[in-house]
Amino acid sequence: MRLATFIIVVWAFTSSCLIAAEKTTAVWSDGHTSALSDEELMRYALASPSAGYPEEAQKAKVTGSGLYELQINKAGTTTSVAIVKSSGSAVLDQAARSAFLKWRFKPGVLSRVRVPVIWSVNRVR
Repeated sequence: MRLATFIIVVWAFTSSCLIAAEKTTAVWSDGHTSALSDEELMRYALASPSAGYPEEAQKAKVTGSGLYELQINKAGTTTSVAIVKSSGSAVLDQAARSAFLKWRFKPGVLSRVRVPVIWSVNRVR
């Protein structure tokens, strides 16, 4: 009974976190700001390598969610990544930062993008 209660509480907490998650937003080169779906963001991305889940974090079952802001120059290159909201893990934040620095976009379209990332450990039975 105790285990079942724990699982329900964790599920409820996780579900509420996912619902309240940040949205991807963009500042366009003309200065206006808008929310973007994942599909819209990928339409403008020329390269968007995944961060992957760092082995160290997987083994320790580290989870979290963070918000990262990419600065993009006129050539479409990501020039810097700021941690707006940390995932709570330096390892996960560094993995996100390293991956986002490799992202490339169509030139002259976006100047900044805020991207939420949710890190979770999924167990397969």
